[in-house]
Amino acid sequence: MLNNTLYLARQPILNRSEEIIAYEFFYRNGYGECNIDDPRHATASVLVSLLNQIGSEGAFGETLAFINTDGPLLLTDILRSLPKEKFIFELSASMKINARIHEAIRYYHSLGYRFALDNASFHPHYLETFSPIFPFIEFAKFDVTQTDIEQFRFSPNPYGKMKWIAQKVEFYEMAEAYKAYNFEYFQGFYFAKAHMITQKRIDPEYSEVMSLFSLLQKDAPLDDICDFFKKEGSLSLQLIQFLRSAHPEILEESSSIRGMLEKLGKGELIQWLMLIIYSKSGTKSVNDKNPYSVFAQNRIDTMVSLLSKLSPEPTEKEIEQTRLIAMFSLLEGLMNVPIERIIEEIKPESEIEDALITHTGKLGRIYAAALKVEKGDINGAAILLHPYTG
Repeated sequence: MLNNTLYLARQPILNRSEEIIAYEFFYRNGYGECNIDDPRHATASVLVSLLNQIGSEGAFGETLAFINTDGPLLLTDILRSLPKEKFIFELSASMKINARIHEAIRYYHSLGYRFALDNASFHPHYLETFSPIFPFIEFAKFDVTQTDIEQFRFSPNPYGKMKWIAQKVEFYEMAEAYKAYNFEYFQGFYFAKAHMITQKRIDPEYSEVMSLFSLLQKDAPLDDICDFFKKEGSLSLQLIQFLRSAHPEILEESSSIRGMLEKLGKGELIQWLMLIIYSKSGTKSVNDKNPYSVFAQNRIDTMVSLLSKLSPEPTEKEIEQTRLIAMFSLLEGLMNVPIERIIEEIKPESEIEDALITHTGKLGRIYAAALKVEKGDINGAAILLHPYTG
C-alpha cells in the first residue's frame, strides 16, 4: 500500500559564525526510513521531492542544497535540467571513478555545476582514486569520527583550494579543534540534528509517466502532449512546481500549460520525466492511486465542468485559465505555498489573480463554487454562480 506522505531529512551546514550557508538533504522512503537499495533511485527521489513537490523555495530558499549523487546518474543528461546555482552534488567515497564518470564530472563542471567530496580521506587508495577529479571539486567533507585530526597538521595538503567541511561534529571541543585547523564549514549534531520534512504527496501514476515519455520519444505533436497534461492533474501540478523551483522565468506571464511546455522544450521535458521515472524505479505499488492526486484532478475537473455549465461553448483561453486557477490553488492548499507568493512569482493575467485572491469575476466565482462543492454545499455553490446562469 502506497504511503501518501512525503518524507525528506534535512541538516544545515554552517560557517564559522554559525550562519547557515546550505542544507544537506537525505533520502527517506515512504515510511520515513533511510533504507537505500538503489542510490540512483534515492538521488532522483530527493530531487523530485525538492523540486516537484516541496519546492526549492520552501525547502532551502536562498541557501545551497547538498545532494548525494551516484555515478550512473552523472552519465545521464538529467543534471542539465536542474538549476546549477542551487545545488552542490556530493560524490560518495564508494563511487567508482572510471573514465566515463571522470569525463561527466569534467563536462558538468565546465557548464558551471558544482561538486563536493563526501567522506574525503588522506588514505593512499582514496587519493589515488579521486585525485584525477580534484580540479573539478569545490568542497571536501571530512567525517570527524573517521579522521585523524593530526593529519591536517603533518600531512601534505592534497586538496588544494577546496573548502573544507567537518561533518558529524557532535561536541563543542570537536568543533573548536577543527576551527583551529582552518575548517570553514561545519555539520553535525552539535549544531543541529537532521530535521524531518513531511508533506502530503501528489504523485502521477508510473504508467502514466511512461505513456507520456513514450509520446515524447515518438516526437508526438505538441497538441497530443498538451492533451495528456489536461488529463493528468498531478503531473501538471508537479510541472508547475518544478518550473517554480528551476525555471521561474518560464512561469512568468504564462497563461496555459501549453505556453509553459513550449518554453521548456521537449528535450528538457524528457529529462524531467526521466527524473520522475528514476524516482519511482524499484518502488512498490507504483500504480496505486494517490488520494491527493485524485483530489487534485477532481478540483480541476469540477471547475472545468462548472465553466461548461455557465458557458456551453467556453473559449480555449477560458478553459486554460480555469485549469491554471485550479492548479495554483492546489499549490497553496496541498504544498503549503501562500497564494500571494505564487501570484508574485508568476505574474498571471488579472482575471486569474482576481479569481485566486478575491474570488471575483466569473472564474473567481467558479473557484469559490468548487470549494463549496468539495464541502458538499451544493446550494452555496448554486448561489455563487446564480448571477452567471442567466
